[in-house]
Amino acid sequence: MATSCHGCGAVLDLDGPIGRRSVCPRCDADLHACINCRFYEESAPHECREPHADHHVDKIASNACDLFRLGDGASRRRGSSQAARDRLGALFGEAPRPLENPRDALEALFRKK
Repeated sequence: MATSCHGCGAVLDLDGPIGRRSVCPRCDADLHACINCRFYEESAPHECREPHADHHVDKIASNACDLFRLGDGASRRRGSSQAARDRLGALFGEAPRPLENPRDALEALFRKK
């Protein structure tokens, strides 16, 4: 079964079940984790579409959920919000915005006019 790692995005070709201690051969990320499960969904209660699953707080760490089914973890990788804005701007022909120093932004916000 081919899937992708949530940690590094590497394509994994795995045979057989995923054990609780299984890790990605490239980055050592836990594979038997909520974020790699096909039932994982951020908008669902406890971030799981399976109503009978136990609640796990750490979605990236290995767990002993009996309902785990391997899904595509790489599709859930998070990039920076600035990178997403830059890609969106590129769709509309806008140049990427220069990185702003957070300290300068804060001072500009409270600067007296």
